[in-house]
This record gives sequence, C-alpha cells and structure tokens, in this order.
Amino acid sequence: MQDFLVYVVEESLNGRADEIRAKTIAMDVYGGTVAEMARRENVVRVDAGRLRRKLVEYYAKDGRDEGTVFDLPKGGYAPEISIKSPETAQPGLPEPKASPRTWPGPVIGIVGAFILLCGAAGFALLSTTREVPTSLPVEGLSRDERSAIFDASPMRLQAVNLANSGRDLIFPALEPARLNAALTIFKAAIESDDSYFGGHAGAAQVASTISLLTSDTDLSRDMLRYADTQASRAIELAPESGWSQTAKAWVEFTKGNWPEAVKFSYRAQRLAPNDVHVLEFVSLVLLYSGSFEQVVEIGEETLSKVVLNRGYVFQNAMGSAKFHLKDLEGAVSAFEQVTEKGGPVGPVSVAYLMAAHQMLGNESKAKSLSEKLSREWPDSRVDILFQRLFKNPKYGVELGDAMKRAGWRPKS
Repeated sequence: MQDFLVYVVEESLNGRADEIRAKTIAMDVYGGTVAEMARRENVVRVDAGRLRRKLVEYYAKDGRDEGTVFDLPKGGYAPEISIKSPETAQPGLPEPKASPRTWPGPVIGIVGAFILLCGAAGFALLSTTREVPTSLPVEGLSRDERSAIFDASPMRLQAVNLANSGRDLIFPALEPARLNAALTIFKAAIESDDSYFGGHAGAAQVASTISLLTSDTDLSRDMLRYADTQASRAIELAPESGWSQTAKAWVEFTKGNWPEAVKFSYRAQRLAPNDVHVLEFVSLVLLYSGSFEQVVEIGEETLSKVVLNRGYVFQNAMGSAKFHLKDLEGAVSAFEQVTEKGGPVGPVSVAYLMAAHQMLGNESKAKSLSEKLSREWPDSRVDILFQRLFKNPKYGVELGDAMKRAGWRPKS
C-alpha cells in the first residue's frame, strides 16, 4: 500500500498522471517477469481498491484534520491531491516577527501527509530493510544511475527523488499553497541528505519566489536571507550544475543585482541547455531584464531539440517576450500551446493573452479573458507585479494599459 501510494503520487508530480496504468504499477512497484504481468495486474486492481478504502478510513478518523488530502478516484490510478487548510506551521523556517501579512501561512505539504498516511518507515521508500523497486522514475536519471546512487546511499536517492518532485511544484508561482508545499519537499530533501545540492538549489528558488511575491517586508527579508544561504550551499556542493547556477541567478535577481543575475543565468543555460527546469528560471531572468530576443531564441532552440510531454514556464516566458517584441500572434500561439499541453496556467498567462488579443483587434476574445481574470483571480494585480519585476517598469505599464483597454478593471 505504501509503495503503491508513493509511486502514483510521484508519477503525477512528474507530469505522468495520464501514463499511470495497472501494467506500469505492476512493473515498477510489484516487479517480476513479463510472464507474471497479467497476474500482477489483477493484484494491482485489488490493491487499488484496498488503498481507496484505507484512505477513506484514514481521513474519516486520524487524518480528519489533515490539510493535504490524497484520493484515488475509481476508474483510474492517478491520484487527486487537494489542500484543505493553509494553517499548519512550516517547521524549520526562519520565524518572521508577528505582523499582518498577505502571504498565507505554509501548509503541511505532501511530504508531511505521506509520513502521516504511511508512517515514517513507510515513507522511507528506499529503506535498507527491503528490496527497492529500482525502476521508480526519477527525472534526469537512468536506472543504472539510480541503482548506483542507492548503492552509495539510500538516503541520497531519497533526497534526489524528493528534489525532483519539488521542481514540478514551483509553478504556477502565484499559488502560495503550492510554493509552501514545494518548500516542504526541498527541506525534506535537505534533511535526507544535506550533501545533495538539489535540495538546497530548489529551496533557494522557492524561498526567493516567496520573497518576491509577499508584501510582508519581514517575511520577504527572512526568505531572501534563507534563499541566499541555500543558493551558496548549492554552488559549494555542485558548481558545475546548471540547477545550482540558476538558483544563484534567481537569488541575485530577487536582490536586484541584474548583471550577476544575467551572468549566472547564461552560465546555467550553457551548463544545462536541455534541462527544462533550468531554462524556466533562465528565461524568466532574461525576460525581466528585457532580453526578449534571447528568451525567444532559447525557447525555440529548446523546442527544436527536446520532445516535451507537457508545457513549461519557459514557453510562457517566450510568449511574454514575443508580446513585448510586438509579435502578438506568436505570443498568443505560445501561450495557447502551453495551455493545450497542460502547462502552468494562471493570472499572468491570462493577462498576456488578454492584452495580445486586444492589440490584435480581437476585442470579444479579449473581453472574455478579462472577465475570466476578474472572476477567477479578483485580487490579482499582474500590472503592478510586472512593473516591479521588470528592470524597466515600462514593460509592466505596457501590459497593464492593454489589459485596461480590454475592459479589465483592478479591484483596488
């Protein structure tokens, strides 16, 4: 039951929910020869029913106050993960001074829920007391690499698994509960193996993002200090990693150190030209610096070389860059492709689509998007956010003016 739950959730977090089948669970979790697969698939179906009942029982009793809820709907094996409450405190984070804040408190996160559902020993899916399912997927690593890491240290492989899962939770970045859950996972990776750079790099990226988005000055300062420490640790452990370099770039961007942010971004792109998670942050730094041609170039070069099974933020950044380059049809196409492929969707992408359609003369489409933005994100002030993020605030003003011409009116 524990392996089953961990496997389907990790598959979903890595963007492969649609690929979860009885056969894949049978192969990756239960193992065995090809001749045994048919029998093992039947076991999977039976165990799926048992797991559903276990989850229902847990949340009806011991887990009734849990903030993170896991469900396994009938008819498939892809889990549903929902956040009920943002009230649980995040252990181990710097404690800001008590003051009103607009950024909700951290939620328990996926790691905490795993521990409560499966028990601490159950969550340690790489426990040395039992055989490890060596085919569990880890983004960017082959089976042999995973086996080699496990032979050296099961806790290291657990840290790698956690960190890779956390990367998929960062975007859309305007969702506080999502960022808090990601930070929980990266902190768990650090606790599993402090010498693995990925936990530190991911924690730096998330903490910097929180620092950028919160209006609480104390929290912003604490998060940035924490992020700076984690980015430095990542660089110390793995200076050759594009992930380490892009974490440092994002921290420097948050500080407003534009030359350093751009320098580290280009270095990260050279070190990891095909790592889509690295390219997400590289593209954002270059976008906000006003290097629009470079953002488009990186995005189009990546799309020509890498086959993506879903959309990523670097494609949204490319759409934003095309908007500011006045390639409005290209901007619309870029954002729509990300949406069609299940990539990050939020108030930023809706705002750019609205503005692009308005400038193209598609007023009815722009008005429809304006209504959606006002209805689904009534408190969003994308226009003000972008005036603050861009090195040259005029690009944020340009976006905001087009949004207002489309009929969008800020709530306050």
